[in-house]
Amino acid sequence: MTMEVEGRDSGQFNRTVACAVATLGEMFADAPRLRTQAFAFSGPHLTPGAGNYQPLDFLEIGLAEKLERDLPFLLIVTEVDLASSSLAYTLALPSQLTNVAIISTRRLAPEFWGDAADARKTADRLATLMLHCFGHLVALRHDHDPANVMYPLERVEDLDRMGRLTPAQLERVVRVLPHEANERSTRDGKAGFVFSTLARDAGAITRAVGRANPFRLITRMPTMLAAALSVMIVLLFSAETWDVAYAVTVTQIALFSIGCLAAATFVLYRAFAFKTLMSRDRRITESGVVTIAATFLSLLLTLIVMFSFFGALSYMAVITVFPVGLMETWPGTGEATAVLDHLKLSLFLAGMGVLAGSLGGRSDSRDMVRGVLFVFEET
Repeated sequence: MTMEVEGRDSGQFNRTVACAVATLGEMFADAPRLRTQAFAFSGPHLTPGAGNYQPLDFLEIGLAEKLERDLPFLLIVTEVDLASSSLAYTLALPSQLTNVAIISTRRLAPEFWGDAADARKTADRLATLMLHCFGHLVALRHDHDPANVMYPLERVEDLDRMGRLTPAQLERVVRVLPHEANERSTRDGKAGFVFSTLARDAGAITRAVGRANPFRLITRMPTMLAAALSVMIVLLFSAETWDVAYAVTVTQIALFSIGCLAAATFVLYRAFAFKTLMSRDRRITESGVVTIAATFLSLLLTLIVMFSFFGALSYMAVITVFPVGLMETWPGTGEATAVLDHLKLSLFLAGMGVLAGSLGGRSDSRDMVRGVLFVFEET
């Protein structure tokens, strides 16, 4: 799917994409189940930042088009530069979780680097990059042979020597396609469909959660951490908090903690998940269910890790720096000096920290967090 944004040289851009799609079709000649279909999405209104565009904006639009057009895979090609979270620039971002890849032609042209213009080389580079991204969507691993299409390219020039898929790679693609391409969907009996999909695709969901990595996701939400720690510090030096620690039961504090985690996960899911996961005819797809489940579980595990860290930090603060005299005199119902009281207080502070942090975390960069959740790698 082509998505022109600036439209500076529409004719050249369309010719490059058409030539690349034809070359890609030739590359798929040995795989009769694969065929390419080209179409255009006209006029998306996107705002650049620091001279380039956020690839997650393209991904959200493409996800909706993929659902409405009932496509198993979607490669989005645009002529503008794409922003990167960690690199100077990025050529493409494949999202295996959504089966969508975003590709930029901006830096593929030799004239961009000051060389002589070569339309054919630009189209060949685009075709190779499209095949590389498609390989990621069907879970092909990187290959260390510079001539292989799955070579982990570092420069644009690497595309010039990257060739076709090997017979083994092509065989794997053909083997994976029946599951990936024949996606199930339904408009009726959504509950049963969801549960059956979760059971069937448990492995894919687990791999997606592992790629997101809760520890890495935490580092993308500094505002959440700051908001949570601020609330915890204030509550720690509040007399009423120590009353809670002494008076509540273990069961009550456990239920409170679970409720805080559930509420915080819901808040973050509403903030960072893609909204377009159901078509206009109310049809839900298998990939949509997998995306929802992987996103929710990734955020939940991130909050559980954060909750554990906050609990341990609170307990260490209580037993090391908090004055014993205040423990004995602040609670109105009795002294809160027992180990169990300290544990209950730590869980209460951790629950409040996670809940407050989720509200503050809504201010964190959506693109940074979504990049961890949905993007396989930056190419």
